[in-house]
Amino acid sequence: MPPASRRTSRAAPQSPAEPAVLSIGALSAATGVPAPTLRTWERRYGVPASLRKPSGHRLYAASVVEQLRKVARLLERGHRAGEALAFPAEALDAMLALPGAGAPVPVALKPAAGSSPPLDEMMSALQAFDREALLAHLRAGWARLGPLPFLEQWAGCFMTEVGDAWHTGRLEIRHEHFATACLAGFLREVREPFDRQASGRRVVAGTLPGDAHEGGLLMASVVLALHGRRVVYLGTGLPVPQLAGAAAGADAEAVAVSISASAKGAPARRALTALRATLPRRIALWMGGAGAPSEARGVERFADLEALDMRLSRGR
Repeated sequence: MPPASRRTSRAAPQSPAEPAVLSIGALSAATGVPAPTLRTWERRYGVPASLRKPSGHRLYAASVVEQLRKVARLLERGHRAGEALAFPAEALDAMLALPGAGAPVPVALKPAAGSSPPLDEMMSALQAFDREALLAHLRAGWARLGPLPFLEQWAGCFMTEVGDAWHTGRLEIRHEHFATACLAGFLREVREPFDRQASGRRVVAGTLPGDAHEGGLLMASVVLALHGRRVVYLGTGLPVPQLAGAAAGADAEAVAVSISASAKGAPARRALTALRATLPRRIALWMGGAGAPSEARGVERFADLEALDMRLSRGR
């Protein structure tokens, strides 16, 4: 993630009617971050941004105190300043909420050379059934990239690699199940802080009958939670009447179904048609995943998580 642009500007002292400001000494005392470090961060990353008095002394908005306190806590856990300062507020909360993150994770300290996951190392951890090593890589990706790039560029690539290795005989079914369980547990953990704060409309999330693959559904649920939707997560393989009944009972905005590659074809299309016919008109039906048909009447299709993110950002 690129560093924030520098936002330092010169301005007259604040009037009493304007937001409260702090001197650099007061900001240092409030956050525990030394003043020279604050100056370095502002010069390199543009955070915290300052106003200047005619004398040249810096003034900082008091609203930045809580952000810098969280950044300081992440630095104690082994994160780099450039990463932590670039996180939005919700990502800071998500990182601090990660269980088992009280000590630095060595893999997270490696320089981020691009956005590709270290697949060789992750596959080695998978073959050794080393859960902690695999989770360390997942935490590193989440910290470096932020939620949406992590889901698309790390989690998605990893599960594609696992699926390919299983189909070609390089891995066995026990490895695929272990990888899915580790990723599923991680995604539930990072979604939890957003679930607690969500105040938007409910979205029912599930897969169609006969589809037992929930990786895509879990990733989509993280995106929904990031946008403040209250996710009613029903899991895999639900009968159509159960999905529709849950949506009606929850007065949901939509039902979101993920369709895996193994579930594509006529059965998926029939289930979508039946679900759309059963749902009240006011409830939207959203679909995505490798097995989602190119179109279905009355169903909104999302080609990827970025498309879902953009749709939710528009708020329509």
